[in-house]
Order: sequence, then structure tokens, then C-alpha cells
Amino acid sequence: MKKILLYTDTPQRGGAELQMFLLAKFLDKAKFTPILICSNYRELDKWCANFEHEGIKVYRLNVKSKHDPKHYFQLKKIIKEEKPDLLHAHIWNPASGRYAYLAAKSTKTKLITTEHDPFKLSTIKDFFKKRALKNVSKIIAISNDNKKVLEKLYPEQKKKIQVIHNGIDITWWQSQLLRFTDEDRHHIKEDLFHAQENSLIVTTVAELHERKGLKYLINAIPEVIKKFPNTKFVLIGDGPNRSDFEHLVKKLNLERHVTFLGRQKEIPKLLKSSNIFLLPSIREGFGLVNLEAMITPLPIIATKAGGIPEVVVNKETGILVETEDSKALTDALLKLIAASDLREKYAKAGHKRILEKFDAQKMATEYGKVYDKF
Repeated sequence: MKKILLYTDTPQRGGAELQMFLLAKFLDKAKFTPILICSNYRELDKWCANFEHEGIKVYRLNVKSKHDPKHYFQLKKIIKEEKPDLLHAHIWNPASGRYAYLAAKSTKTKLITTEHDPFKLSTIKDFFKKRALKNVSKIIAISNDNKKVLEKLYPEQKKKIQVIHNGIDITWWQSQLLRFTDEDRHHIKEDLFHAQENSLIVTTVAELHERKGLKYLINAIPEVIKKFPNTKFVLIGDGPNRSDFEHLVKKLNLERHVTFLGRQKEIPKLLKSSNIFLLPSIREGFGLVNLEAMITPLPIIATKAGGIPEVVVNKETGILVETEDSKALTDALLKLIAASDLREKYAKAGHKRILEKFDAQKMATEYGKVYDKF
């Protein structure tokens, strides 16, 4: 049986961290023993508890930030104690995970990485990253687009790069949706969305950050509500640019048509209470939330950013538009809002696509094949 150390220096939970959990959960336990190593930040407590609930050992590093050199010393100590077959570092930011490279090299441990959101670094960071990657045995990209980015940034590592798409826990999602009732929908629309029973709901789940392109969505809304005044836009999530987006909504007199919900727990029920899912990202490594919307199932409007076109098929499971284009978002919204049959068609096709291609069990099996080679 192979022992796999899953390491991250992330300060918070997000899509990359969910994939780490699903990988650990669905790995073949007859062949692999996953162990999580992460920081002792409070924000990770519940995430770590999920691993422990699955019977997975968790190490918490006593560190102050991803820059803290204690990562290296504590990680090195754990490696010496556990004697793993592999160290698998999840790189949530291209400059993260620095101490995994050093610890693996000093202990002569095989290292593979998953690059969740690659982009060009500053000159000095890029120099150190290129040096570090020389000692990596395998680099996993979560989309074909990410693979192209990595090959361009690190052409000398081209042969090491492989794509394994993210996945979702289909059984869990279906179990949540089975519990959904008309009473739930009524409560959510009235008390959370602040919408009327006959309102059409367009929902976005995203960090409220400029890279998510939310200002282009907000600027698309005025033309939509002129023709369909009973449309309500719901933004789920929080982030550094929330006040900017709220100010823009106020400036455009859209308060009655846009609701900011902040972070929410019961995402399946919130999506099930919606009619259209929209993700207007400028940059997106994969767009995991599109999978969650498609399994619900909902028709998708999204941008052609990063790995999104590998999930959402234009004019089959939704409508894809160029990034930073409010008019294109307006046109897509007007088309879908006006055609319930088209919404239903896209939703059914999206649901089928997720079942066939993006099951977390399949993702874990593909990682298992990689682990088997070392």
C-alpha cells in the first residue's frame, strides 16, 4: 500500500481545497493511504474535520503564513516520520507550496504537484519556480487550457505535464437535491433572494473579486430588466471587491434587482431555487462551480475563460461569451430568459455531461494511475 502525503499551504477553503478532499475521499484505500498536511488556520478547521470524518490522518502545521519557514522544518519532520511514497503538493497560487519543493528535495521524496490556477509570476519568483520544478516528477493541470499555460511558462517541463479534470461528488449532490421541497424553494426565494414567487432567478456563486468579472454582469443588468422586469440577480459569495460591486449596483439603481447573499452553506438548495447560472469570469482555472450548477441541473451562461469551455459546451449545455463583454452577457440573458424550452434543453444536456465526464470518483482513479507509476 502506498502512502501519499497531500500538502497545501492555503489559508482558506476554495475549489482547490474541495478537490483535495474529494481526491482523498475517493482514492482506492486498498492501494493508497492519503494523509493531509496543512496549516493551523482557523478557517481550515471544518475542512480538516471532513478529512478526519473519512478516517484520514491530518497534520496541522503551526505557522503564521505561507511564507513562514516553519513549513519546511515541520513538513520535513513529518516526511521522516511517515516515510511516504509520494508527496503531492496542491499549488493553489503559482507562488505557493514553496517549502514542499525544498522538503521533498532534502528528504529525497518523490514530489508531484497539481497546479490549480497557473499564471505568470514576477521575474524573481519565476526564477525560483523554474528551479523548483526541476525536482518535480509530475505536474498535473486541471484543464487543457491550464496545460497550455504551463507549457508556455515552463517549456522545459512539457513532458511532465498531464491533465486530470476536477470532479464533483455526484452522490452527495444528488442526495442534497433529493431533500429539496417546494417549501424550501418558497422560503429561499422570499426570505433569502427577496424575490417574488414568479421571479426568474439568475444566480452567480463566486468570490467577489475583480477577476470574476462581476462588474460586467452588473453592467449587463439594466438592459435585461427593461424587457424582463421580474428578473432577480443573486450574487453568492464574498471577497475584497464586494463594496465596489455594491456601489455599482446602487449607482445603476439596481438594488431591487440584485441581492448580495455573502457566503452560504446550502449551495445545492440555492441553485435548485434558481433558473439560470451565470459565471462571468475574466480568469478561471477550471470553474468548478459550473459543474455544481450543471448537476443541479441549470443552464449556464459563462465566459470563454481558462478551462470553462472544457466544461460548458457552447449551445449545448449553455451559452459561452467573450470575457469583459457586458453586451454579450445581456444578449445571452435575453435569449435564455425568453426561452424556457432552451433552458430545459441546456440543463438536461449539462446534467448528462457531468454524470459522464466529471465524477470525482473518476478523478481519483486518474490520480491513482499517476501514483502507481512511482
